[in-house]
Amino acid sequence: MKFPVLVIGAGGLGCEILKNLAMSGFNELHVIDLDTIDLTNLNRQFLFRLGDVGRGKAETAAAFIMNRVKSVKVIPYNKRIQELPREFYQQFSVIVAGLDNVDARRWLNKLVHDMCEFDDDGNIVEGTQRYLIDGGT
Repeated sequence: MKFPVLVIGAGGLGCEILKNLAMSGFNELHVIDLDTIDLTNLNRQFLFRLGDVGRGKAETAAAFIMNRVKSVKVIPYNKRIQELPREFYQQFSVIVAGLDNVDARRWLNKLVHDMCEFDDDGNIVEGTQRYLIDGGT
């Protein structure tokens, strides 16, 4: 599919989300995750291997997906979601969140809501809404 999708989190949910989107034909994915891979992640985060321990989740997941699904481009960001400007998020019509942090989920929800613009009648201005799929744990 010809539009970029933002995936937030490359952990337990993020691995599944990235795999499913890539296998479903989405060809441009962006993934944000601040964490590094820990040994305890390996039993449930199948994009990572023992040799990946200590590496960034976003970069490692992106490389794994692109190696397996040649038609997809995955752009990783190793940072807190709050560090990226509003303009960054405005390029995505669809944001899929796999967050395990309540504060980050609240921040993202507020951001997506605040990006909506309304006309004088209170209707959403077309093109300003974003679809947030929240799979947080």
